[in-house]
Amino acid sequence: MTTTAAGPGWALRVHAACDWVMWAMALNVLWIVFTLAGGVVLGAAPATVAAAHVTRRRLRGEAFPALRTFARVWRSEFFRSHLVLTPALTVTALLLIQVVPAVPTGTLGEPITMVTAVAAVLAVVLTALLAPLYVHYDLPLRRYLPTASRWMLRNLAPSALLAVAAVAVTTASLMVPGLIPFVSVGAWLAISTALCLGFFAANDRLVAEQSAPAHSRPSPQPA
Repeated sequence: MTTTAAGPGWALRVHAACDWVMWAMALNVLWIVFTLAGGVVLGAAPATVAAAHVTRRRLRGEAFPALRTFARVWRSEFFRSHLVLTPALTVTALLLIQVVPAVPTGTLGEPITMVTAVAAVLAVVLTALLAPLYVHYDLPLRRYLPTASRWMLRNLAPSALLAVAAVAVTTASLMVPGLIPFVSVGAWLAISTALCLGFFAANDRLVAEQSAPAHSRPSPQPA
C-alpha cells in the first residue's frame, strides 16, 4: 500500500494545529493565574508581556519550561510593563464593557454604540501591537505607545487583519461561551502575537534593505 505525500502533509498540519490549540489553552491558564496573582489590575500588564515573550520563543522553535519562563518574565517586567500597557489595557477594557453587551441585545447598530465599537476595535488593535512591540524592540518606555500608534495608522492592511482576528475570536467566544474560561484569551494572545511578530519581521527586512542596521535589535520604522 502506497502512502501519498498529501497524507503525511495533512497529518502534520493537523498535529501542528492541535499543538497550537493546546498552547492557547496553556497560555489562557497562565494569563488568568498570573493576572489574578497581581490582583487583576496590577497583574494583567505583566501577564500580557509574559504571554508575548513565551509565544515569541515558541515561534522561534525554542524549548523552554513555559511556567517557569512565564513566571520569571512576569516578575522581571512587573513594573515596567505597567508604564507601557496598563493605560491601553484600561481604555480597551472600558470600551469593551460598553460594546460586548450590545451584541446579543441587537443594539450594536445604534450610532453611539457603533462609534464606541469602532473605538474599541482601534483600542484592541493598538493594545495587541504593544506587547509584541515591547518584547521585540528595545525602546525608551515613553516611545512604545507613539510607535505602536504610528505603525497602526501607516500599516492599515496588517492593522485590519488584527481587527478581523479580534472580531473572529470575540464572535466565537460569544457563540460558544464555554471557550472564554478555557481558550479565548490564550487564543487571542497567541494569534495576535504571531501576527504582530510576522509584521515586525517583514518591516525589519524592509528596513534592512533600505539601510544597514545600526544595532543588533533594529529600531521599528513603520514601512
